[in-house]
Formats: sequence, structure tokens, C-alpha cells
Amino acid sequence: MTTQTIVTEVKNHSRHEVHDISNSRTISKTLILTLASVFAISPFAIDSYLPAMPTMALDMQVDISLMSVTVSLYVLGLAVGQLIGGPLSDRQGRRFVMALGLGIFAIGSALLTTSTTIEILWLWRFVQAIGGGMAVVGVPAVIRDNSSGKESAKLFSLIALIMMIAPSIAPTAGTLILTMAGWHWIFYFLAVFAIAVIGLVMLFIPPRTVHVRAKITDSNTKSKQYGLLSVFKEKRALGFMLAQAFAYAVMMTFLTNASMIYMEVFGVSAEHFSLLFAANICGLVTINRLNTLLLRWYDPAALLKHFLLMQVIGGLVLVASVVIAPDQLYFAVTGFVISIAACGGIMANASACFLKFYEHNAGSASAVLGAIQYTVGAAVSALAAFISMGMLQPVVIVMLLSSMLALLAAVIADKGDSKGGN
Repeated sequence: MTTQTIVTEVKNHSRHEVHDISNSRTISKTLILTLASVFAISPFAIDSYLPAMPTMALDMQVDISLMSVTVSLYVLGLAVGQLIGGPLSDRQGRRFVMALGLGIFAIGSALLTTSTTIEILWLWRFVQAIGGGMAVVGVPAVIRDNSSGKESAKLFSLIALIMMIAPSIAPTAGTLILTMAGWHWIFYFLAVFAIAVIGLVMLFIPPRTVHVRAKITDSNTKSKQYGLLSVFKEKRALGFMLAQAFAYAVMMTFLTNASMIYMEVFGVSAEHFSLLFAANICGLVTINRLNTLLLRWYDPAALLKHFLLMQVIGGLVLVASVVIAPDQLYFAVTGFVISIAACGGIMANASACFLKFYEHNAGSASAVLGAIQYTVGAAVSALAAFISMGMLQPVVIVMLLSSMLALLAAVIADKGDSKGGN
């Protein structure tokens, strides 16, 4: 097949079916609402049934620790679903794969209500998570397809804001449903929610985006590769991916160990713990909105490095609190709030910096980014929990080292990007 033939075929295809990303560099409010709804699926799936865990464990006659495994299973399934959905969306289009993932999520949610043993619950939970991952991975890909640079970072900030707000709403919604109807109806609610979002996806996600995937071997044109492995060939982007992964690990380490730190080490009550935890959410939202404002004047890479530096400073405050005043609660709280709040500016800018290198395979790139982020976050937080042995010192050291690695990766990546002329 000649180069001229390929160009002709693509032009003909474009006339009938293609949504050309070169002519669509902004995102409508309805599309933002749709992407936010898709992205809210996972926080609701993770947090809405947490109040029902004791009841579910009692019904299935198992220890609640076995019920808690469903949280880890969901994170694992989410990563697997992204690895499936990302490359598939590059080939079949974002709308089809997002709707397919939401459909699988809805089926998994409905099947969860039939569970009578913990093993069956684990199985359907994993299926539900795979569907959620397939749907969610399309969100950053659609943003990359339709925006770039500062506009992309602003949209990632908005989506991240949804990710922050949803976990605070989900447990309340779950408690209300549990009180009125029982735990089964939490999963029925998730199934109906997913079906409703499918409708939004079919209405507002642009039709299939087609890129030229043929390999053109003319001497003046490089071949383009697609798929998961192609993501790692863009060396300049990998530092931004690691920066996001290790910054996320800081947050995961805190979330994994927060109750142990505040309630066991410092001996605060459950009510006091809720207030201290809410301070981190307030910090996240504040920095998230500040980041959107600063993007009017600064590029995402510069802001990323500054917010990572802020996270390192938070880690240093934590280490200082352990060394200087280990019994002073609010010294440690200050360090935690600074470290976690910084993520409100890190995630959006890191995603924008990473995905700018993947115009033609944003789905695969989003899949790899999500999978690496969740894997590193889970591994680092598990390591911190394992070595902490009920003490604060190992946790804060792990958080500081992770933030330093994230900053180093971002600095190296930005230098490589500058040398590459981008």
C-alpha cells in the first residue's frame, strides 16, 4: 500500500466517521460533566459500601478483615481494567470502550448483590473493578484528545477536584441507603448510576477518533507504534509518570496509616480523627483551585516542580516533628496537611506533562500511567505499613523519601523535555 493510498483512505474515512482532534481543542461543559461522572464511579464504588462492611461480614459469617480485602481487590481490578481499556480505546474509540466498561461495572455491581460467600463477593468485586478501570481510563485520554498544555492541566484539576469531593459524599450516601434498605441496595444504586452514566457517554463523548495507524516506511517519515509497550519508548515522558506515581504514594501511605497514627500513636478520638482527616481534604481542594488560578500565568511543568517541592517541605516538617517534638500532635498534623495538600497541584500537572507526548495513543498512555500510579502507591504504602510496627517514624521517612524521588524525577524529566525542544 502506497503513502498516497493511505492518505486517501484516511481522508475518505474522516468524511464519514472521524472526529478530528486537530479541530477540537476545547471541551464543552456537557462533556466535562460526563467525564466527571465517569471519574466519580470509582470513588463511589470504593467508599459507598464502607459503612456496610460490618453488616456484610456478619451476613457472610467472616471476619471484617476479609471484607476489607475487597478494597485492595478493587484497586487491583482498576489497574487491570485500565490496561485492557486503554489500548482498546486507541483502536475502537473512547466512547465504545467507556460504555463497555460501565456496562461491565453495572453487571458486576448487580451480581455483587447475589453474593452469599466471601469468595463469590471477591469474584464479582474484581469484575466490577475491571469495568470501572476500562471506563475511567478513557477520561484522561479524552482530555488529551481534545486539549493540551495549560487547558489540559486545568481540566485535569477539575477532574481531580471531583475525585476529592466524591469520597466525602460516598460514605454518607452509603449510610443512608443502608439505613433505609440494606447493603444490597448500595450495589443496586451503583449499577443504576453506571447505567445512567452510559447514557451521558453515548450522548456527549465525541464519536470515534481515528488516527493514522499504518506504518509508512518512506525515508522522510517515521513509523508509529501503538500499544502499552510504545508508551515506554518516549523516554522524556517517563520522569513525569514516576513523579506522579511517587507523589501518589505519599498520599496512599498517609491514607493507609492515618488511623494508626492519629488514633493509636496520638490517642485521638474517632470524632477528632474525622476533623483532622477533613483538614487534608480542605488542603487538597484549596491547592487544587490555586493550581487552576496559577495556570493562567505558569506552565504545568513549572507548577509541578513547585508543588512537589511543597510536598518535600511537608515531609521535612514531619521528620522534624518526630525528632524535635514527638508528642506534639499539631506539629505532625501540619506536616501531613502540607504533604497531602500538595497533591492537589501535583496530579493534574503531572498528568498534563506526561500525556502531551502521546497524541496518537493517549489511551495506552493513560492506562500505563494509571497502572504504574496504583502499583507504586500500593507497594510503597504497604511497605510503610509493614515496617511501621505501630510507630510514626518509619511512615514519615517513607513519605519524605517518596516525595524526594518524585521531585527528582520531575526535575530530570523537565530538563530532558527542554533539551528535546518541547
